Amino acid sequence: MSHTLYLIFTEDGFSDARTAILKEKALLWINPNVLNEAQKIELENAHITPKFLDQWVKPGDEKGTLNIIKDIEQQIKNVDILVEYL
Repeated sequence: MSHTLYLIFTEDGFSDARTAILKEKALLWINPNVLNEAQKIELENAHITPKFLDQWVKPGDEKGTLNIIKDIEQQIKNVDILVEYL
Protein backbone atom coordinates (compact mmCIF):
# COMPACT_ATOMS: atom_id res chain seq x y z
CA MET A 1 0.00 0.00 0.00
CA SER A 2 1.37 3.37 -1.01
CA HIS A 3 1.34 6.40 1.27
CA THR A 4 1.28 10.04 0.26
CA LEU A 5 3.63 12.34 2.11
CA TYR A 6 3.76 16.11 1.88
CA LEU A 7 7.07 17.86 2.51
CA ILE A 8 6.23 21.44 3.43
CA PHE A 9 8.55 24.36 4.19
CA THR A 10 6.32 27.43 4.58
CA GLU A 11 2.98 28.60 5.95
CA ASP A 12 1.78 29.31 2.40
CA GLY A 13 2.76 25.80 1.35
CA PHE A 14 0.75 24.29 4.19
CA SER A 15 -2.20 26.53 3.40
CA ASP A 16 -2.13 25.39 -0.23
CA ALA A 17 -1.86 21.68 0.65
CA ARG A 18 -4.06 21.65 3.77
CA THR A 19 -7.26 20.40 2.16
CA ALA A 20 -5.49 17.58 0.31
CA ILE A 21 -3.54 16.54 3.41
CA LEU A 22 -6.72 16.30 5.46
CA LYS A 23 -8.72 14.58 2.72
CA GLU A 24 -6.02 11.98 2.02
CA LYS A 25 -5.01 11.55 5.68
CA ALA A 26 -1.53 12.06 4.27
CA LEU A 27 1.75 11.96 6.10
CA LEU A 28 3.24 15.40 6.76
CA TRP A 29 6.86 16.42 7.22
CA ILE A 30 7.12 20.13 7.88
CA ASN A 31 9.54 22.84 8.99
CA PRO A 32 9.32 23.65 12.70
CA ASN A 33 7.26 26.69 13.70
CA VAL A 34 5.12 26.67 10.53
CA LEU A 35 1.92 25.37 12.11
CA ASN A 36 -0.05 27.40 14.60
CA GLU A 37 -1.89 25.77 17.52
CA ALA A 38 -5.25 25.67 15.70
CA GLN A 39 -3.65 23.89 12.73
CA LYS A 40 -1.95 21.38 15.03
CA ILE A 41 -5.28 20.64 16.71
CA GLU A 42 -7.01 20.29 13.33
CA LEU A 43 -4.41 17.75 12.23
CA GLU A 44 -4.62 15.91 15.54
CA ASN A 45 -8.41 15.68 15.20
CA ALA A 46 -7.88 14.18 11.73
CA HIS A 47 -5.43 11.63 13.23
CA ILE A 48 -2.49 13.16 11.38
CA THR A 49 0.72 13.55 13.36
CA PRO A 50 3.13 15.90 11.61
CA LYS A 51 6.83 15.15 11.76
CA PHE A 52 8.69 18.36 12.37
CA LEU A 53 12.03 18.57 10.62
CA ASP A 54 14.99 18.48 13.01
CA GLN A 55 16.15 21.86 11.80
CA TRP A 56 14.73 24.65 9.68
CA VAL A 57 15.29 24.00 5.98
CA LYS A 58 15.42 27.13 3.88
CA PRO A 59 12.75 27.03 1.18
CA GLY A 60 14.45 26.36 -2.15
CA ASP A 61 17.50 24.66 -0.57
CA GLU A 62 17.90 21.82 -3.08
CA LYS A 63 20.62 19.98 -1.15
CA GLY A 64 18.65 20.15 2.11
CA THR A 65 15.50 18.98 0.34
CA LEU A 66 17.28 16.04 -1.30
CA ASN A 67 18.72 14.99 2.08
CA ILE A 68 15.24 15.01 3.61
CA ILE A 69 13.84 12.97 0.71
CA LYS A 70 16.61 10.37 1.20
CA ASP A 71 15.75 10.22 4.90
CA ILE A 72 12.05 9.77 4.14
CA GLU A 73 12.74 6.99 1.64
CA GLN A 74 14.91 5.16 4.17
CA GLN A 75 12.25 5.37 6.87
CA ILE A 76 9.05 4.83 4.86
CA LYS A 77 8.58 2.28 2.11
CA ASN A 78 6.09 2.75 -0.73
CA VAL A 79 5.74 6.49 -0.31
CA ASP A 80 4.77 9.12 -2.87
CA ILE A 81 6.48 12.34 -1.82
CA LEU A 82 4.96 15.67 -2.80
CA VAL A 83 7.36 18.55 -2.21
CA GLU A 84 6.27 22.16 -1.83
CA TYR A 85 7.34 23.84 -5.04
CA LEU A 86 9.14 27.10 -4.40
